[in-house]
Amino acid sequence: MRSPTFNPNYKDKVYTTSEDDCNVLELSGELETGYLRSGEQLLGSAGINVEALPLMMGMFGMTGSGKTNTELILNAQIIDNSPKTAALIFDFAGQLLEGKGIKPQKGLKDHPLFHTKIQYYSSRDGKMIVGLYTITPERMLTLFPDIGVPQFRLARKLHRKLGKNWIEEARELYATEGHVGIGRAADYKMKHVIEALMFKLSSLSNDLFPASDYSFVDNVTQKVCSGTTCLVDISGMSSEDQDKIVCLTASAVARHYKRLWEEKYEDWERLPTLLITLEEAHEFLDPNKPRTIFSDIALTYRKYRIGLNAVTPRLSRITFDVFAELWTKVIMKTELRKDRIYLTENTPYLEYSDTEIKMLDVGEALLISEPKIKFAVPIKVTHYPTYLDKRGKQDYELPQSQVLSSMEERLNKLNAQKKPSL
Repeated sequence: MRSPTFNPNYKDKVYTTSEDDCNVLELSGELETGYLRSGEQLLGSAGINVEALPLMMGMFGMTGSGKTNTELILNAQIIDNSPKTAALIFDFAGQLLEGKGIKPQKGLKDHPLFHTKIQYYSSRDGKMIVGLYTITPERMLTLFPDIGVPQFRLARKLHRKLGKNWIEEARELYATEGHVGIGRAADYKMKHVIEALMFKLSSLSNDLFPASDYSFVDNVTQKVCSGTTCLVDISGMSSEDQDKIVCLTASAVARHYKRLWEEKYEDWERLPTLLITLEEAHEFLDPNKPRTIFSDIALTYRKYRIGLNAVTPRLSRITFDVFAELWTKVIMKTELRKDRIYLTENTPYLEYSDTEIKMLDVGEALLISEPKIKFAVPIKVTHYPTYLDKRGKQDYELPQSQVLSSMEERLNKLNAQKKPSL
């Protein structure tokens, strides 16, 4: 019942699933995702345990299969469990705040805890900036995963010579004197290395990377550590800037967790369990592209209680080493045969699910969450507006405000007591 090892043979007698079966299976978790589906019938709740988040997860499905709704449901449950849990969400399409579609939709802004447990960042308000003075050579490795060792060494020399203004001064020096000026300032002679590094430094846009000591990344780290979910809307930005912001932010938060674990373990124990939701995950986990921080998170950061939620319609482009570490999978309709083969051949309990994955309806999914759920559970993901209606408004237990008429009566009495001015 818990760990089936075979499929029934032809003409074997089979039975439909009942609610008693659902209770025996114990499929519900703190993060309720949906309901066990048996044909058209919906049985008990099915969900994911908080302990499963650091074991990494993935949400897979073609466009229109219901990934955005599933993201909303899972992150809403994480917000409800704050400060035990927190989320760092990168929204590439700008659909998670207000919902998807042209008609009025529901998004995270409609969550009852939006104003107290969610922090929203957008490049449109001009507050999503990373000051040049906060960028060290080490952060250059995160901004530019393809940077070479010679370029990194040159960056460190410039940083030591020019201080925190090293990028700004290096740009000015290169504009006036070319590679000769940079070579003299850093005592460096290799022209092609200088030009390669300066090309990268020049690509940092002034709007996103102004000359400043402020970085919104530090604010994100602070908010996450306090149990606040951070929604980073990077829609409307160039793909290059999106990559930089995503990698830099995730790296800063993850390494802060790691540093506390190594140096202040008691402080680390008080941190919330963190789930980083990464849309378009195939762009960051492609084996044919330079390795990013997200590969490190998936492979080595589970002991720090950090999980990665890789959301993508093109799961076959995720490097195998990372895919093998995704212990929880929410699998939605996938029509591309290449993706289905990659999924069924590299995921336990899906050996005979190829046709079922292709035929799933919108909002339907197969859920695997090891070590708790050791077989593919057919579920119906809860519709986010339905979840909001069921949850209801949040009672903040604020004292009741005075009636307006009583306040006005008191003001009139105070005015009557005033002495006439001389």
